[in-house]
Amino acid sequence: MTQIKSTQIQLIEKKFDKPIGGSGVTGVDIIVATLRDTDGAQGLGFSYVIGGGGAIIAQLAQAQAARFLDGKPLQAPAVHWAQIRKSFNRTGDGPNMLALAALDVALWDLTARRNNEPLVRTLGGDIGSVPLYASGGFSPKATPEQSAELAAKYVESGYVGVKPRVNADDGDEQVLRAVRDAIGPDARLMADANEKGNLESASRLLAQAIEYTLDFIEEPLPSDDVLGYRRLARQKNAVKIAAGEHYQGFDRFVVALEDEIAGVIQPDLAMAGGLTPCLEVAHMAALKGVTVAPHFLPGLFVHLAGTFNGVLLLEEFPIVEDAFEGWPDRENDGTLRARPCPGHGLSLKQ
Repeated sequence: MTQIKSTQIQLIEKKFDKPIGGSGVTGVDIIVATLRDTDGAQGLGFSYVIGGGGAIIAQLAQAQAARFLDGKPLQAPAVHWAQIRKSFNRTGDGPNMLALAALDVALWDLTARRNNEPLVRTLGGDIGSVPLYASGGFSPKATPEQSAELAAKYVESGYVGVKPRVNADDGDEQVLRAVRDAIGPDARLMADANEKGNLESASRLLAQAIEYTLDFIEEPLPSDDVLGYRRLARQKNAVKIAAGEHYQGFDRFVVALEDEIAGVIQPDLAMAGGLTPCLEVAHMAALKGVTVAPHFLPGLFVHLAGTFNGVLLLEEFPIVEDAFEGWPDRENDGTLRARPCPGHGLSLKQ
């Protein structure tokens, strides 16, 4: 039986020239996992820590690999994931999940490469076109005119829509109006409040979103304010709420879906713990008619195409992409398609 021969863990510490995103992120640590089996095949995986602090995650990934993977028979990725995840019952998810994410992606890539097929097929789907919107470069400190100018550039270049940053305050409507006027009535418009609101400001923002025909408002409340989100959900807003990038554990996703809090669910590769839980969340969301719009990494999450009976939407926000090569190119119609090569097609830049 094929065994996992070795695991190599690398840490890449990346600093940005200036803060990015709604949270003013100054850097990201990338944890890279390379698995090799006794047949000579290998798989590449990665995870990340926004804002730094990845050294402990790299150590955890190496420890998890030494305990559960190295020298062990190669099994289905979901089997390995469940075995490692079970060991967290006394230490909790937290950093453990971020470490597991890198190993899980590597296991899926290894399996797809052994099958000599694109990762999307190993995951149970097939290569297909998935709409891609842009959110990179928008800042909550930008003027409405600056946000509108950037949004127009994105739409003119072919993206299906944009997601500017808002502050859940009195200035939001100016931003929404300026951006909608700049991109026209047909382009998709979303907005990210980055957890800044309270029940009053979030309700106001959702009402404004109706006027400017937004697809969704992302995190209008702190992600852990479950009671607040339940109250918002009871208002039966015409515009969907998006949430999920901070969730760890299936229970958080179950609450958001069963309580009809999220009309758009946004699993994050690192926080969720890899592709295995993201795929499970996608299946759960499909049963509820909830759109799956993963946080970041469109070139990886495009491999979820056709893996579940629901809607997939991808977000372009470059954060770790320049550490790797082999990402798929955006199509002229604003969609993304997985490359027809074994695995996810990515390699670490030398």
